Amino acid sequence: MSARRGRAFGGPLGARLGGLFVSILAGALACAPAGDAPPATPASPPPLAPTRGLVVISLDTLRADRLGAYGHPRPTSPFLDALAARAVLFERHYVQAPATLPSHMSIFTGLWPREHGVVPPALVLSPEIRTLPELLRHAGFRTAAFTEGGWMGEGFGFERGFERYEAREHERDTQVEETFARGLDFLARLGEGERFFLFLHTYSIHDPYAPPEPFRAELAPEPLPAGAPAPTGETLAAVSEGRLSLPEGTLPRYVDLYDASIRYVDSVVAELFDGLERLGLAGETTVIVTSDHGEEFSEHGRLAHTQVYPETLHVPLLLVHPGLERGVRVPALTRAIDLAPTLLELAGVVGAPPMSGASLLPLVGRPEPAAPQEAFAETDIYWGTMRTLIRREGDRFEQLVHQERHLVPTGFWVSRALAFDATAPELAFEAIAYGAPRRVEVRVDGRVAGALEVPTEWRPFHLALPGAPGTKVDVEMTTAGCTSPRELGESADTRCLSFKLKGIPVDRLELFDLARDPLAANDLSAAALSRARTLRARLDSYRHTPRAEASIRPLTEEEQAQLRALGYLR
Repeated sequence: MSARRGRAFGGPLGARLGGLFVSILAGALACAPAGDAPPATPASPPPLAPTRGLVVISLDTLRADRLGAYGHPRPTSPFLDALAARAVLFERHYVQAPATLPSHMSIFTGLWPREHGVVPPALVLSPEIRTLPELLRHAGFRTAAFTEGGWMGEGFGFERGFERYEAREHERDTQVEETFARGLDFLARLGEGERFFLFLHTYSIHDPYAPPEPFRAELAPEPLPAGAPAPTGETLAAVSEGRLSLPEGTLPRYVDLYDASIRYVDSVVAELFDGLERLGLAGETTVIVTSDHGEEFSEHGRLAHTQVYPETLHVPLLLVHPGLERGVRVPALTRAIDLAPTLLELAGVVGAPPMSGASLLPLVGRPEPAAPQEAFAETDIYWGTMRTLIRREGDRFEQLVHQERHLVPTGFWVSRALAFDATAPELAFEAIAYGAPRRVEVRVDGRVAGALEVPTEWRPFHLALPGAPGTKVDVEMTTAGCTSPRELGESADTRCLSFKLKGIPVDRLELFDLARDPLAANDLSAAALSRARTLRARLDSYRHTPRAEASIRPLTEEEQAQLRALGYLR
């Protein structure tokens, strides 16, 4: 690195970092925030030669649009913004699953989620699939990883290839300091000239959002509204499933706490880079900063990270290489499965097994590829499957989302709301209320179309739909309340149920113009049905089979406790 960094806040962090923050912040503000010109792109690609060391930093749950370098106006990331001024920043980088376990496994293997097969309930990577750390260790690299447990614990296959793999339970949001310090300690003990790969992972941005001072005071000074619950994983899940309503004004405070958590982790990343300089490794190390998924704040009706919209899939990707003196922004569409091939090329490793991803180095400093670019992602959700295709072709930058519900002959339960596609001229179905009769409001293409009085026994319904026969319309059904079987003493099931449907369409297709609508707020599928169907055919070509079968194993009590604390289990 060409200059030392520091920040002017108080406490132990400030004492350790010194007082040169003003100059680097000025550089960050000159290069990164929204509205300013992006760093210049060199006329020819910089020489990204293999380096002695590789460091990968995974900041769990970090969405790209909350960083200044990606256009966020708040000062959440002064260090990362300054880093972008001399790094390769990939503007449109998308993960392949909005979940920690399958997403990180795609990063480690260069394979689509269904190819590596580590998709719950299958939790353990097959030994037949070689991982990035295994390949690097075979090539003579010293390898170490320091993670914070949960889905990044031992036993899933991540530890393979690491001579040292430490996964300590994430017990506090300041734990990232200890995690990164252990990484620096590993580097300090390397022998002269030894090549190395270090992987660091933290949950300190993940829920529960609990940033320390002075970062909370800086970006989240307002308290939660009276009666508002803390933003724990359990709270976010309860809101998403319709079991809990938040007091007015709560969600903006959650976002503030999330932003303040980013600001804190940004400061710890700065300390890590200071450590690389102190060890004399900055000039011979390539560092990648990225995330496994983003976070939802009700842009599409849910919290946490369970769906396949931009807020969960679009994550930052910075590549810091000692051969770069100024920043390069790459507008091409890139994918998390591309990271393993990229790192192997940076390591100078050849002869790796075939991967679905491709090295990103040919994109650096070159014109955009003329061919269309695509990213695919998928996830299983409690009611079915969500799959998406993100595609750039010329001036087009689109996202198609396909939701497919489990087709159960006995019908499926709804909590408080359901949205789906239907075609004119009529929708015929059956419904039954859970616990008590329900009044269900129906909207068609956003306009109120009536209300259904649903009894506690099955009843047929017929709903006239506008438009010529075959016209696609968006139908929404909402009701005011729901009840869980546990509340009625019927079972331990905590789902909040309101009514059940049979004979209803199970698919929903959404089309978004990400160039004009980056948060995918305006569904264009009805108006551009032909285009949506074309992309649907392209999406359906992404059907993957396992390269080798992942295995199932029960979670230990300790693992269950860790995942429960992170909101993954209840």
